[in-house]
Amino acid sequence: MEKILALWATPRSTSTAFEWVMANRGDMTCLHEPYNEAYYYGEYRRNDRYFIADPTLEAIPGLSFEAVHCRLLDLARSGRVFIKDFAYSVMHVADDGFLERFTHAFLIRDPGKVIPSLHARWPDIALDELGFEDLHLLFRRVADREGCVPTVIDSDELLQAPERGIRAYCDAVGIAHIGESVRWGANVRGRNPTWNSDEQGFHDSLKSSRGLGRQRSSYPPLDSSADMLRLHRASMPHYEELFEHRLKF
Repeated sequence: MEKILALWATPRSTSTAFEWVMANRGDMTCLHEPYNEAYYYGEYRRNDRYFIADPTLEAIPGLSFEAVHCRLLDLARSGRVFIKDFAYSVMHVADDGFLERFTHAFLIRDPGKVIPSLHARWPDIALDELGFEDLHLLFRRVADREGCVPTVIDSDELLQAPERGIRAYCDAVGIAHIGESVRWGANVRGRNPTWNSDEQGFHDSLKSSRGLGRQRSSYPPLDSSADMLRLHRASMPHYEELFEHRLKF
Protein backbone atom coordinates (compact mmCIF):
# COMPACT_ATOMS: atom_id res chain seq x y z
CA MET A 1 0.00 0.00 0.00
CA GLU A 2 1.40 3.38 -1.02
CA LYS A 3 1.39 6.20 1.47
CA ILE A 4 -1.41 8.73 1.09
CA LEU A 5 -0.32 12.13 -0.19
CA ALA A 6 -1.54 14.68 2.35
CA LEU A 7 -1.50 18.43 1.84
CA TRP A 8 -2.06 20.14 5.19
CA ALA A 9 -3.11 23.77 5.08
CA THR A 10 -5.09 26.55 6.71
CA PRO A 11 -8.37 27.83 5.28
CA ARG A 12 -8.14 30.35 2.41
CA SER A 13 -4.64 29.27 1.41
CA THR A 14 -5.29 28.23 -2.22
CA SER A 15 -5.41 24.62 -1.03
CA THR A 16 -8.55 23.74 -3.00
CA ALA A 17 -6.92 25.04 -6.20
CA PHE A 18 -3.93 22.83 -5.39
CA GLU A 19 -6.33 19.94 -4.93
CA TRP A 20 -7.81 20.66 -8.38
CA VAL A 21 -4.34 20.41 -9.88
CA MET A 22 -3.96 16.95 -8.37
CA ALA A 23 -7.43 15.88 -9.51
CA ASN A 24 -6.71 17.22 -13.00
CA ARG A 25 -3.82 14.76 -13.36
CA GLY A 26 -6.26 11.88 -13.71
CA ASP A 27 -3.98 9.31 -12.08
CA MET A 28 -5.09 9.41 -8.46
CA THR A 29 -8.12 9.58 -6.18
CA CYS A 30 -8.42 13.04 -4.64
CA LEU A 31 -10.51 13.83 -1.58
CA HIS A 32 -11.50 17.24 -0.31
CA GLU A 33 -11.10 17.72 3.46
CA PRO A 34 -12.28 14.26 4.53
CA TYR A 35 -11.23 14.68 8.17
CA ASN A 36 -12.63 18.21 8.30
CA GLU A 37 -16.02 16.83 7.32
CA ALA A 38 -15.94 14.58 10.38
CA TYR A 39 -14.67 17.51 12.47
CA TYR A 40 -17.77 19.56 11.67
CA TYR A 41 -20.48 17.08 10.67
CA GLY A 42 -19.60 13.71 12.21
CA GLU A 43 -21.27 11.79 15.00
CA TYR A 44 -18.30 12.64 17.22
CA ARG A 45 -17.65 16.08 15.76
CA ARG A 46 -15.35 18.46 17.58
CA ASN A 47 -16.98 21.71 16.48
CA ASP A 48 -20.68 22.68 16.43
CA ARG A 49 -20.35 25.72 14.15
CA TYR A 50 -22.83 24.49 11.54
CA PHE A 51 -25.21 22.97 14.09
CA ILE A 52 -25.43 26.26 15.99
CA ALA A 53 -26.17 28.07 12.74
CA ASP A 54 -28.83 25.51 11.79
CA PRO A 55 -30.38 23.64 14.74
CA THR A 56 -32.23 21.32 12.32
CA LEU A 57 -28.97 19.73 11.17
CA GLU A 58 -28.27 16.16 12.11
CA ALA A 59 -24.94 14.40 12.28
CA ILE A 60 -24.08 12.29 9.23
CA PRO A 61 -24.67 8.66 10.26
CA GLY A 62 -21.49 6.61 10.40
CA LEU A 63 -19.22 9.60 9.87
CA SER A 64 -16.32 9.54 12.32
CA PHE A 65 -12.59 10.16 12.20
CA GLU A 66 -12.01 6.41 12.42
CA ALA A 67 -14.39 5.72 9.53
CA VAL A 68 -12.71 8.38 7.37
CA HIS A 69 -9.27 6.99 8.12
CA CYS A 70 -10.31 3.42 7.34
CA ARG A 71 -11.83 4.55 4.05
CA LEU A 72 -8.64 6.31 3.02
CA LEU A 73 -6.53 3.28 3.86
CA ASP A 74 -8.86 1.08 1.82
CA LEU A 75 -8.57 3.41 -1.17
CA ALA A 76 -4.79 3.50 -0.85
CA ARG A 77 -4.63 -0.27 -1.20
CA SER A 78 -5.83 -0.02 -4.79
CA GLY A 79 -4.14 3.15 -6.03
CA ARG A 80 -2.63 6.55 -5.32
CA VAL A 81 -4.66 8.77 -2.97
CA PHE A 82 -4.32 12.52 -2.38
CA ILE A 83 -6.11 14.52 0.29
CA LYS A 84 -6.05 18.15 1.24
CA ASP A 85 -7.18 18.99 4.73
CA PHE A 86 -6.64 21.32 7.65
CA ALA A 87 -4.17 20.40 10.38
CA TYR A 88 -6.59 21.43 13.12
CA SER A 89 -8.97 18.68 11.96
CA VAL A 90 -6.56 15.89 12.89
CA MET A 91 -4.40 17.08 15.78
CA HIS A 92 -6.31 14.94 18.29
CA VAL A 93 -5.48 11.76 16.33
CA ALA A 94 -2.05 12.67 14.90
CA ASP A 95 0.06 10.09 16.71
CA ASP A 96 2.85 8.06 15.11
CA GLY A 97 0.43 5.40 13.86
CA PHE A 98 -1.57 8.04 12.04
CA LEU A 99 1.36 10.03 10.68
CA GLU A 100 3.18 7.04 9.21
CA ARG A 101 0.35 6.48 6.71
CA PHE A 102 1.05 9.73 4.85
CA THR A 103 3.58 11.55 2.75
CA HIS A 104 3.17 14.98 4.27
CA ALA A 105 3.34 18.42 2.66
CA PHE A 106 2.34 21.80 4.02
CA LEU A 107 0.82 24.72 2.14
CA ILE A 108 1.18 28.10 3.84
CA ARG A 109 -0.10 31.58 3.11
CA ASP A 110 0.53 34.97 4.67
CA PRO A 111 -1.99 35.41 7.56
CA GLY A 112 -2.45 39.00 6.39
CA LYS A 113 -4.20 37.56 3.34
CA VAL A 114 -5.86 34.54 4.94
CA ILE A 115 -7.53 36.38 7.80
CA PRO A 116 -9.46 39.12 5.89
CA SER A 117 -10.70 36.51 3.41
CA LEU A 118 -11.93 34.14 6.13
CA HIS A 119 -13.19 36.86 8.46
CA ALA A 120 -15.40 38.23 5.68
CA ARG A 121 -17.35 34.95 5.73
CA TRP A 122 -16.90 33.92 9.36
CA PRO A 123 -16.73 37.11 11.46
CA ASP A 124 -16.68 34.91 14.57
CA ILE A 125 -13.66 32.92 13.39
CA ALA A 126 -11.76 31.41 16.30
CA LEU A 127 -7.99 31.12 16.45
CA ASP A 128 -8.11 27.33 16.43
CA GLU A 129 -10.20 27.31 13.23
CA LEU A 130 -7.75 29.67 11.59
CA GLY A 131 -5.25 26.93 12.22
CA PHE A 132 -1.73 28.36 11.95
CA GLU A 133 -0.62 27.07 15.35
CA ASP A 134 -1.83 23.55 14.62
CA LEU A 135 -0.26 23.62 11.16
CA HIS A 136 3.07 24.54 12.75
CA LEU A 137 2.66 21.91 15.46
CA LEU A 138 1.87 19.20 12.92
CA PHE A 139 4.90 20.26 10.88
CA ARG A 140 7.10 19.89 13.97
CA ARG A 141 5.65 16.46 14.76
CA VAL A 142 6.34 15.22 11.25
CA ALA A 143 9.83 16.73 11.19
CA ASP A 144 10.74 15.21 14.56
CA ARG A 145 9.33 11.82 13.62
CA GLU A 146 10.98 11.62 10.20
CA GLY A 147 14.23 13.34 11.10
CA CYS A 148 14.03 15.77 8.18
CA VAL A 149 12.10 18.85 7.14
CA PRO A 150 8.84 18.00 5.36
CA THR A 151 7.79 19.77 2.17
CA VAL A 152 6.49 23.32 2.64
CA ILE A 153 5.10 25.46 -0.19
CA ASP A 154 4.19 29.12 0.08
CA SER A 155 0.93 29.95 -1.68
CA ASP A 156 2.01 33.34 -3.03
CA GLU A 157 5.19 31.89 -4.52
CA LEU A 158 3.20 29.02 -6.01
CA LEU A 159 0.76 31.39 -7.71
CA GLN A 160 3.63 33.43 -9.12
CA ALA A 161 5.09 30.34 -10.81
CA PRO A 162 2.42 27.59 -10.84
CA GLU A 163 4.16 25.07 -13.06
CA ARG A 164 7.54 25.44 -11.35
CA GLY A 165 5.87 25.18 -7.95
CA ILE A 166 3.89 22.06 -8.80
CA ARG A 167 6.97 20.49 -10.38
CA ALA A 168 8.91 21.18 -7.17
CA TYR A 169 6.12 19.58 -5.12
CA CYS A 170 6.01 16.51 -7.35
CA ASP A 171 9.78 16.09 -7.14
CA ALA A 172 9.65 16.45 -3.35
CA VAL A 173 6.94 13.80 -2.82
CA GLY A 174 8.21 11.44 -5.51
CA ILE A 175 5.53 11.55 -8.20
CA ALA A 176 5.75 12.38 -11.90
CA HIS A 177 5.13 15.97 -12.93
CA ILE A 178 2.28 16.50 -15.39
CA GLY A 179 2.62 20.03 -16.73
CA GLU A 180 -0.90 20.41 -18.10
CA SER A 181 -2.42 19.66 -14.69
CA VAL A 182 -2.17 23.35 -13.72
CA ARG A 183 -4.65 24.32 -16.48
CA TRP A 184 -8.24 23.12 -16.63
CA GLY A 185 -10.07 25.50 -18.95
CA ALA A 186 -13.81 25.98 -18.98
CA ASN A 187 -14.70 22.33 -18.48
CA VAL A 188 -14.89 22.73 -14.69
CA ARG A 189 -17.19 25.75 -14.68
CA GLY A 190 -20.07 25.19 -12.28
CA ARG A 191 -18.36 22.24 -10.56
CA ASN A 192 -18.60 22.21 -6.78
CA PRO A 193 -15.50 20.51 -5.38
CA THR A 194 -16.64 20.57 -1.77
CA TRP A 195 -18.37 18.09 0.48
CA ASN A 196 -20.85 20.74 1.58
CA SER A 197 -23.08 23.13 -0.33
CA ASP A 198 -20.49 25.96 -0.25
CA GLU A 199 -23.36 28.37 0.37
CA GLN A 200 -20.93 31.03 1.58
CA GLY A 201 -19.16 31.04 -1.76
CA PHE A 202 -15.71 29.99 -0.59
CA HIS A 203 -14.80 28.69 -4.05
CA ASP A 204 -16.71 30.98 -6.40
CA SER A 205 -13.54 32.45 -7.93
CA LEU A 206 -11.98 29.04 -8.34
CA LYS A 207 -15.03 27.65 -10.12
CA SER A 208 -14.75 30.35 -12.78
CA SER A 209 -10.99 30.00 -13.17
CA ARG A 210 -9.06 28.46 -16.08
CA GLY A 211 -6.14 27.14 -14.10
CA LEU A 212 -3.89 27.62 -11.11
CA GLY A 213 -3.02 31.28 -10.74
CA ARG A 214 -3.76 34.53 -8.98
CA GLN A 215 -7.39 35.52 -8.51
CA ARG A 216 -8.75 38.99 -7.87
CA SER A 217 -10.28 39.68 -4.46
CA SER A 218 -11.07 42.62 -2.25
CA TYR A 219 -11.56 42.42 1.52
CA PRO A 220 -11.51 44.94 4.39
CA PRO A 221 -7.98 45.64 5.64
CA LEU A 222 -6.63 43.99 8.77
CA ASP A 223 -6.66 47.21 10.76
CA SER A 224 -10.39 47.61 10.22
CA SER A 225 -11.02 45.01 12.93
CA ALA A 226 -9.48 44.48 16.34
CA ASP A 227 -10.32 40.79 16.05
CA MET A 228 -8.41 40.47 12.79
CA LEU A 229 -5.39 42.22 14.28
CA ARG A 230 -5.46 39.87 17.28
CA LEU A 231 -5.63 36.82 15.03
CA HIS A 232 -2.81 38.20 12.91
CA ARG A 233 -0.50 38.77 15.88
CA ALA A 234 -1.08 35.23 17.12
CA SER A 235 -0.62 33.61 13.69
CA MET A 236 2.41 35.39 12.26
CA PRO A 237 5.13 33.64 14.33
CA HIS A 238 3.87 30.24 13.16
CA TYR A 239 3.74 31.34 9.52
CA GLU A 240 7.19 32.91 9.68
CA GLU A 241 8.74 29.74 11.09
CA LEU A 242 7.15 27.62 8.36
CA PHE A 243 8.14 30.14 5.69
CA GLU A 244 11.80 29.65 6.61
CA HIS A 245 11.50 26.00 5.56
CA ARG A 246 9.63 26.50 2.28
CA LEU A 247 10.66 24.94 -1.01
CA LYS A 248 12.39 27.44 -3.27
CA PHE A 249 11.63 27.16 -6.97
